[in-house]
Amino acid sequence: MKRSKYFVPVLILVVFFFFLWRYGVFSRLPEIFENLDLRFVAVSLILYALTYYFRALRFSVIFSSISVSDMMAVMSVHTFFNNVLPFRSGEASFPIILKKLFGVEVHASSTALLFVRFLDLLSLSAIFTVSVFAVAFQNKELIWLSFLIVVLLFLGFWLVVKVLNRLKLRFSVIAAIVTFASTFISFRKIVRLFLYSLLTWFTKFASFYFIIKGGDLNLSFFQTVFVSTFGELTTILPIHSFAGFGTYEAGMVGGFKLLGVNTSYALTVAFYFHLILLLMSGILAALGWIYLMRRRSKGFYEV
Repeated sequence: MKRSKYFVPVLILVVFFFFLWRYGVFSRLPEIFENLDLRFVAVSLILYALTYYFRALRFSVIFSSISVSDMMAVMSVHTFFNNVLPFRSGEASFPIILKKLFGVEVHASSTALLFVRFLDLLSLSAIFTVSVFAVAFQNKELIWLSFLIVVLLFLGFWLVVKVLNRLKLRFSVIAAIVTFASTFISFRKIVRLFLYSLLTWFTKFASFYFIIKGGDLNLSFFQTVFVSTFGELTTILPIHSFAGFGTYEAGMVGGFKLLGVNTSYALTVAFYFHLILLLMSGILAALGWIYLMRRRSKGFYEV
């Protein structure tokens, strides 16, 4: 049973590398890295680290006993595990770390994480909607998509509210989230959390934009938001390969295709983009892990 659960991720990985070979990505990729502008990549890394700061601020509002610097380190490790493990199994690292280092009960941290994920969805939807309209003004053929996205978002959120209201009495997880939001978080805190969520996504997309610039690729900021959002949405799919290879690129290629970019070039850019993103995530995770372990060895965490 344990081996069978890895069959789909491995299969996706094999199919993905076949398509990389089929579309000549391995021959085109070295050219991008040879011309890589490390100044833009450095700016991207700084902005990506800034997303951890805003994420940390969100959870520090909820768990005020944990410092922002400690929470930033936790976010870096948690995000890395989320990026590399299939099926979003990396989410489990957040409650585990908070329990082991800070004594936060698993049900409290898990509920907080689910609530923040909902705010992430709202924030991402808002920024993505703006990008869709901005891209549609540049490409009139996509006007239909902008209105379709708005309708689908409103319909989706309406359905989510309806479903939550119906299921909160039947499922303890949903009831816990509703209770958590109504009991432990005030309206003022929700506004702060939503603002931090917007800043998280804005800095993340700004980081993405500089990854694109570093590879000397011609995409505007809103085009970067538009394309990369399709990649980000694949991370919530139940079918997810190791480190998101294949699924993440497929999402980005779909966004590129809507912009009229040919598949070969789109796949090359998506693969380059994903590699840089994983590299930055790994660097920040290593720094975060070293920070947490040093603090633990010095007795700052006495759990």
